[in-house]
Amino acid sequence: MQLLMSKLTEHNYIEWYRSDADTDSVKDLFWAHPFAIDLLRAFPHVLIMDCTYKTNRYAFPLLEVVGVTSTEMTFSVCFAYIEREREDNYSWALDKLKGFMDNNMLPSVIVTDREVALMNAIQNVFPTATHLLCRWHISKNILANCKKLFETNEVWESFITSWNILVLSATKDHYMQHLRLLESEFVRYQEAIDYVKNTWLTKYKEKFIAAWTDSIMHLGNTTSNRVETSHSALKRQLQSSRGTFETLWTKIHALVELQHTEIKASLERSSTTVQHDFKPSVFKELRGFVSRNALNMIFCESKRADYIGLDPLACGCVVRHTHGIPCAHEIARYKREGRPIPLSSINLHWKKLDLLPTTKAETTYLSCSTEMEMILQRFNNNDYTGKLKILKKLKELANPASTYLIEPEAKARARGRPSSKADNSTRRDLSKFEHVLSALNSHSPHLSSSKISIQSKLRQRKKVHQSQLPKHSSFINSFPQGLRPYIHHVKDVAADGNCGFRVVADLIGLGEDNWIQVRRDLIDELKSHFDDYTQIFKYAGRSDEILQSLSYFESNPSNDYWMTFPEAGYLIASKYNVVLIFLSQLQCLTFLPLRSTPLPRPSQKIIAIGFIHNCHFIQVFMNPGSPMPPIASSWLKYHSSVAEGWATPYDRNIIAFKDLVPNVASKDTIDLDDQ
Repeated sequence: MQLLMSKLTEHNYIEWYRSDADTDSVKDLFWAHPFAIDLLRAFPHVLIMDCTYKTNRYAFPLLEVVGVTSTEMTFSVCFAYIEREREDNYSWALDKLKGFMDNNMLPSVIVTDREVALMNAIQNVFPTATHLLCRWHISKNILANCKKLFETNEVWESFITSWNILVLSATKDHYMQHLRLLESEFVRYQEAIDYVKNTWLTKYKEKFIAAWTDSIMHLGNTTSNRVETSHSALKRQLQSSRGTFETLWTKIHALVELQHTEIKASLERSSTTVQHDFKPSVFKELRGFVSRNALNMIFCESKRADYIGLDPLACGCVVRHTHGIPCAHEIARYKREGRPIPLSSINLHWKKLDLLPTTKAETTYLSCSTEMEMILQRFNNNDYTGKLKILKKLKELANPASTYLIEPEAKARARGRPSSKADNSTRRDLSKFEHVLSALNSHSPHLSSSKISIQSKLRQRKKVHQSQLPKHSSFINSFPQGLRPYIHHVKDVAADGNCGFRVVADLIGLGEDNWIQVRRDLIDELKSHFDDYTQIFKYAGRSDEILQSLSYFESNPSNDYWMTFPEAGYLIASKYNVVLIFLSQLQCLTFLPLRSTPLPRPSQKIIAIGFIHNCHFIQVFMNPGSPMPPIASSWLKYHSSVAEGWATPYDRNIIAFKDLVPNVASKDTIDLDDQ
């Protein structure tokens, strides 16, 4: 603990702890990075909170609080190891969080799952905040408790679809209509109806039903996915559940420092870079003063404005209420009046491109004279033992590294036969809904064999995405059979949704952890030659879509932000001046630089990327002189004259490939439905 306290002080962390009065053993421990406090003061509007488990040898739950920047990046506000998930522990942690927030910059919205003790603590500590419940967790709770009540999968899927429609009810009248429809359609399943009504709707509908939440500016946060993603990133770094507070802090500190670097870069980009879509005059007051993420949403609303017109009923005005940006009918009015969207119509959150406090607190002179006099008076009035205790606390305050704190005892398994192998995994235990899915999907006699087969494949695919990938030898079997003898070996990267960019980073010598730099490089390549790539990418708007998909700098993105071929192939080959081979079971292509003069053959760098299981990229290392797929057709059509010679050295390799692999698509686009 002395080393931890020393490091926290060295890096200017805010830290608090509670300890057992008799043993000095830590009961609760709270820390926050100083830069995270700056971020919180700049972006206090929405906070998302959740606990994760199996991160430390003491079996303490870890409460993490995250916020959201104007560039829609997640930042970790604070971490609290708490002895128990009780209201007292939560209240203590939240009170410490509130302690470095000014009263005029408290959170307006807090999102959690239904952890009752945490909900009560939020009500006590942040009574003015609107509390929302995570829709995803609610859906999974319903699955865990209700799916077993339906005799067939078809009926269950019909029920959960009706439930989702109910959750997204746009008005209170629609909510009542959808609820009556749910009750009438599933009257035979009264137990399920009673569960959703008594457990969720009666008590909590205002916290997750759209008819109520769409009137709250939650910035699009209706689930706790952001903090869950942060948990996932942390556990990938920890790798063991037996760490100490000090080793855990070291991992967390490194993650938070990287997070802050990425956030600073995202704010800078919004201040200095103007995307192609935002050049029309309607955006002229917003460029450079509003985050690009907000501009993207406003751009989408401006497209809606073309057919919504001035009718607020047709518009719905949802983004005005939930995000604080102009909605379609407002933009239609600005367009009709021939004036730009005013900066004043944008909520302050989206205009924050710096880290100054949202509301600057007045600087007041602080003095500890009165408190020091009280301490001295108390010291003089105490007996010898009392004076020793005061001196001990003063010493810790003056020099945190001299703390008398000790770590809690490491928790062992309380029951059952001792295991010869320690469980160091950070992977959480399966939730109830996951047990239900596994049991019902595997054993239900009402599912046809074809459906079981499909579900089995889906489960396998899901495991692939969660890093449960086959061993490297079986990776090679994911490529066309005729090509396999020419593959020397393959190398895997982390399966976190950024795997394609990780592969490129490692192949060009940056190391896979520098995948963010690859995203930035490809953005720079696309922007620098935007008009050229608009021709290459076949249809209007594709360049903008690719630019949007590249502009994401967090782990575990949705598949909208994954690397996309063939588009990425042209960008990579041209940006890094390499010959790029793309391999998969369905499509194989070679990409060449579009604009550069060819290097001598011995100096040309050839890299190969493999795409497997329809969801994951890996590095592929080919033997020298191996067959090569045909050159991407758009290179043949659009390369500059100086780049002509890039293709010449590989004619024989391409002919050999066609002989070995005759049945694999070797054109830029293929229809997967026909495969």
